[in-house]
Amino acid sequence: MSIDAIRAITAQAREQVLAAHHDVGAARDRLEDAVRTLTDLSRNHSESLVLGEHLHAVERLGECLELLAGSLGHIDSFVAGL
Repeated sequence: MSIDAIRAITAQAREQVLAAHHDVGAARDRLEDAVRTLTDLSRNHSESLVLGEHLHAVERLGECLELLAGSLGHIDSFVAGL
């Protein structure tokens, strides 16, 4: 396999990881909006409408974003070393 072929395949992988990063970021943003809305609505209820799972999911999505950003950095380093 040639260096150019490796670069092309790596570029495709990078695009997919970047798209995943964008999608996970959008999902986290939407979930944070939902948590804010539920928090506001909870003021009118005796119990919170925000579940622990909501907060855990926001946290996990943040961790996923960090992992994907790290992956992008590693891909960039790999390509720079070719």
